[in-house]
Amino acid sequence: MTLLNNSFFKAAIFDFDGTLIDSLGVWDDIDRRSFAKRGMSVPEIFANNTATMKPRQIADYVIEHYGFTDSPEALMKEWSDMAFDAYANHLPLRKGAYDYVHYLRSQKIKMLLITTLSKSLCEPALKRTGILDCFDFLQFGEDLPEAGKNSYKTYIDIAQQIHISPEYCAVFEDSATALHSAQQANMKTYGIVDDANAEIACDSPFTNCLAVFSDFTYAPKS
Repeated sequence: MTLLNNSFFKAAIFDFDGTLIDSLGVWDDIDRRSFAKRGMSVPEIFANNTATMKPRQIADYVIEHYGFTDSPEALMKEWSDMAFDAYANHLPLRKGAYDYVHYLRSQKIKMLLITTLSKSLCEPALKRTGILDCFDFLQFGEDLPEAGKNSYKTYIDIAQQIHISPEYCAVFEDSATALHSAQQANMKTYGIVDDANAEIACDSPFTNCLAVFSDFTYAPKS
């Protein structure tokens, strides 16, 4: 199978959140609704301050800094319920993603989905959008090693599990950190962006991708 840019791969490793599914703004909307429920607007610094936090840490943070009177457990359930509704019932696949995933499957490409999203959020969305059965291997957030996509070793381990050399694996991702890790593992990378005309910094891992696109119509094919 000869692909664009003289590239060839035997395995395709997809991220889900923001890559296959168009989840732009969903977490911002959850933050907005959660604060509005308590008569507040989301502070401008909130997203940056909580970007690397886990749900329990965010719950503790809003209780301490913004006076939320709920228990951490109650807050996490509130956010989880809103997220579940969005993923299970509303969020669409990115344009062209359904056809592309099915195309690769028809070409006998090994199909993997590696996501930091939890199984409880991801699996209902995969079923609803009709692509669950396309994947040979699924790894959800709770299954990832501690370093997750922040480490190239995660990608090396995946390649070893499927018995395909890293150079014959292609990674489709919207995260610069994950792209960098995959590139360190010597995998081919394709960057997914929300705006096809987005400006990319010259030192960004996106500049080292074989292609960058927002529409899977432009993804590599034979």
